[in-house]
Amino acid sequence: MASRSVSIINNIQQQYLFYSSTILLPLGCIGNLCEIFVFMTLRSFRGNQCTFIFIVESISNIGLLLSIFLPYFDTRIEGRDPTNVSVVWCKLQGPIQQIFGLCSLFTICFLTFDQYMCTNPRPYWRQIISLKFTHRFIFFMICFVILHSIPFFILTELRPTSGCNIFSAAMNSYYKYFYYPILSSSLPLVITIVFSLFSYRNVRRIVRRQIPIDRRRLDQQLTAMVLARVVCLISLGLPYIFYNLYRVTFRTAETNQVVLAVTNLINSITNSMLYINFSINFYLFLIISTRFRRQVKRFIIKKYLHFIHKKHSNRNQVAPIIPHLIISNVESL
Repeated sequence: MASRSVSIINNIQQQYLFYSSTILLPLGCIGNLCEIFVFMTLRSFRGNQCTFIFIVESISNIGLLLSIFLPYFDTRIEGRDPTNVSVVWCKLQGPIQQIFGLCSLFTICFLTFDQYMCTNPRPYWRQIISLKFTHRFIFFMICFVILHSIPFFILTELRPTSGCNIFSAAMNSYYKYFYYPILSSSLPLVITIVFSLFSYRNVRRIVRRQIPIDRRRLDQQLTAMVLARVVCLISLGLPYIFYNLYRVTFRTAETNQVVLAVTNLINSITNSMLYINFSINFYLFLIISTRFRRQVKRFIIKKYLHFIHKKHSNRNQVAPIIPHLIISNVESL
């Protein structure tokens, strides 16, 4: 009876993983590519540091989704986990996912801080945050996450009996006491929540400030998008954080196969919820921002449909008759 229950739960987990991966990978890549394209093309977003951070986050999201789902599909096709076969991929997969994951998380933190500074009523504070300052922050952030991932690359090992894992006690303690509870969970959550509340308070005061109406609307739109992004991060990321904290804190050798199968199913569900967080930015902005929907719609109509119409009309044009070519052809006869 227990073996049958384990088999049913494992089958549900495999089906869930397959369908969620099949949906999230194209959905996330297409959505993030559309977000990058829209922010880089629309004139109202050009030169804005907030949109630049959104672009960096979208690039990080695409890298994270590809590094997670491509090995999964390779495992289903080949029938074996590439991390348990290749030492190089065993050492690279974890650091690559960590780099893109931390970049996405840190950019969200900086988004809330950027919106707080840009909407601050004090002019001096608004002048501190600029596009040049944002470029420097992104550069140092990338350097930090790469340096942070180097010890994981060095200490990850592939053993015949245990597979691909980190067997260093010091690194496991770092995971247990700093990485999961602080660096990748509580600290970013506190930063995003605090600065989101401050940004919301500042936006309510924008109406009373003497600034151009276009700038006011853009600040309100970007702040609403950032707040929606933070709410999405908190609601979809907390189950994953709680599960990993539980797994790291109460790591024991589970002998009950039914409990182990249920735990693996919960792990798959919390992981997919986290991956949704990296896949729905563009669709979330379309839902919560009427102005963003109008901007995207206007861009599609004016740019692409006009381009298609112009290209189609050029094909239907009759080539002009050039007299001197006709004369030369007649003389040659």
